Amino acid sequence: MAVLQHVKVLSGVVFLLSISMPVECDMSVVSTAKQAVSSTNPTYASWNIDASYNRGFFHINFSNPNLHAGATSLHPSVMRFGGSGNDFLTYGPPSIPCMSNNDSDTKGCLNMTHWHEFYDMATASGTKILFGISFDMVSACTYNNSYVWKSDNAKAMVQYIKDQGQTIWGFELGNEVNNRQDKCSLSPAQQADAFILFSKVLQEIYPEAKERPLLVGPDSGYLKPQQWLEGFLEHAGGLVHAVTHHVYPGVTLNNWNQSSTLDRVLSDIGWYVPIVRNGAPQAQIWAGEDGPTGGGEDGTCGAASACGTYATVPWYADDLGIRAKHGFAQWQRQDLIGGRYGLLSIPHDNEFLGPDDPVGIHPDFWVNFLWKRLMGTVVLNATTAVHGPDTSADLSPLRVYAHCGTPPSPFHAGGGRGAVGYVLINLADDSQTVTLADITHYTPYFLTPGASGVAATDILLNGVTLPTEITDGKPITSIPGGVPKQTQGPLTVPPASVVFVTAIPASLLHACL
Repeated sequence: MAVLQHVKVLSGVVFLLSISMPVECDMSVVSTAKQAVSSTNPTYASWNIDASYNRGFFHINFSNPNLHAGATSLHPSVMRFGGSGNDFLTYGPPSIPCMSNNDSDTKGCLNMTHWHEFYDMATASGTKILFGISFDMVSACTYNNSYVWKSDNAKAMVQYIKDQGQTIWGFELGNEVNNRQDKCSLSPAQQADAFILFSKVLQEIYPEAKERPLLVGPDSGYLKPQQWLEGFLEHAGGLVHAVTHHVYPGVTLNNWNQSSTLDRVLSDIGWYVPIVRNGAPQAQIWAGEDGPTGGGEDGTCGAASACGTYATVPWYADDLGIRAKHGFAQWQRQDLIGGRYGLLSIPHDNEFLGPDDPVGIHPDFWVNFLWKRLMGTVVLNATTAVHGPDTSADLSPLRVYAHCGTPPSPFHAGGGRGAVGYVLINLADDSQTVTLADITHYTPYFLTPGASGVAATDILLNGVTLPTEITDGKPITSIPGGVPKQTQGPLTVPPASVVFVTAIPASLLHACL
């Protein structure tokens, strides 16, 4: 049965009434916008690059101008240089060069030519670097519970970076080490001890605290993460600027539009946030590596894959909103390039990029792009509640999030004194009618699937197909098609759509001034 939804925003509170025939059901979306619930970093919607061999890291020419343009289009960002491959890297500064002609899934050499191209891409795009230092997983799984991380190779690399006058915003050490805790008999204390030793290395190389890169971690994965995080933070919680955990909710073409799929993250948030606040109260809470579903060994995301299609657009927008509302300061997307879950695609099955190759644009890119230009960093409360005979989450097809303040992009189209940015996500097959009370005019941006449907890679903005590749080396700065005209009256949210809305309430909210 078609369901007509009717939403009102009144005095900072959003009310959604629903009429359904023949079953009676009252649905309400309530947004308390008078007070901020949290705030995000300006770089909140950021991204990663994985050093894994099976993500093509050693076969990507980072001097490619189209890649530079793609990264610049998403400014400001933090680029996390991390992933499974980072724990198998050896660094090759001039003092201890390494061989780079025999790279594999369990062995990699970061030579300085590749490093300088990589670093230059970040600086050219105005992107901060979060460098994931190798935990040396080969040695860790050889010596097991007696393993002690050695700092020599990392210290030589960091010293080289310092001597070159290069700037690193922060460092991590180890990627999902907990996923090997049983197989390799490792403990959180071993990773914490590595952090403690590495912090001393940083103090030695950067004696001035204001110049010293920050520490972030431990980048825990799926295997018994609660115990690992608690153990790590007990020993090294005072060292970290931010705590990181990795989540892949398993979005596929079969479940992309189910509220239960999007709500899976709530179980992780439920234990993760309290552990961080208890074990490292000074630290920011981060989503350190999140993607729609795990890429697998070949980066294809497995059966019924939604990666690289429009079907992950609702999840991405929703996860950005839901984590911000729960106090997350940073959200690192896996990844920018490499594997089919990237925001950008590259030729040769996403495993190779030549110096002049075009760079493809996946639909999720546009969520990040619009978020930077339309959503501020002050997070307002937006909650969804279902009332009626059946209170299952799947009866709530409309999900709403609200932020205010000036968006972080230098090319932002939102903002202004008291401006509020909304994200409305409609998982239903029917349109939802929304009335924004206390707002006389608003500007909507409709993201909808193209003619080929959600399983395809085309995406529309306000009915016009968005670019699917970058070929001219030029960043995309302004919103394609320009800023839409302001409108008034009810807002119709199309099926399977993500709608960004900017507006200035008639009654300005104190949190947004």
